Amino acid sequence: MESANKKNLNLVSSIAHIISFLFHPIFIPFYTIVLYFFITPRFFILKNIRFLEAYLFIVSVIIPILFFLTLKYSGFFKSFLINSPRERLFFSWMMLVVYLIILNKIIKFHIFIELAPFFLGISMALIIMSICNFYNKKPSLHALALGGMITFLMIWSYYTKVFILPVLSFLFVLSSLVLAARIYLEAHSIKELLCGFLIGIFTQLVAFVLSYFFL
Repeated sequence: MESANKKNLNLVSSIAHIISFLFHPIFIPFYTIVLYFFITPRFFILKNIRFLEAYLFIVSVIIPILFFLTLKYSGFFKSFLINSPRERLFFSWMMLVVYLIILNKIIKFHIFIELAPFFLGISMALIIMSICNFYNKKPSLHALALGGMITFLMIWSYYTKVFILPVLSFLFVLSSLVLAARIYLEAHSIKELLCGFLIGIFTQLVAFVLSYFFL
């Protein structure tokens, strides 16, 4: 009986680790853009979509992961989950540079200008996260990314009058699973998860207001 319980706990722990990895904050912006192109009623040339998706995947996923692995094997990072304040601070700075580069590219490639507020919001969120990390506070990056993703799509849906309630419902359920996994792994407290989620929401709202006047 004890052996069976131990196996069940190991299984749950493995599932929680898999969920945390698959929905690591480094992947969420890419998932958001893929989902945006899936649900948007706007017409885009398929070649342009594939170009942007490939560009985002290379710049925001592949290059940071390669850089991260280099630092991990040099001993700077202990794990891919980025737990210590120093690791989280460096990760925030690294990804801030990445998303500012992407934001600049999207503004120049004007047909994708609807995506600019999303990356502006992410950049603002990472600045706030850096300040928190500097003072040894660690709001959840997973929650921040998911909150930003959901808020961006909700605002976009409101302005474009596109009905995406089933998509949003799925994302809320998915977010609940991810946040539950983070609690189970004792990576964050409920307060840290809530704080991260609110930062993601707040920065996307501010980004949309700013983009209305400046983009």
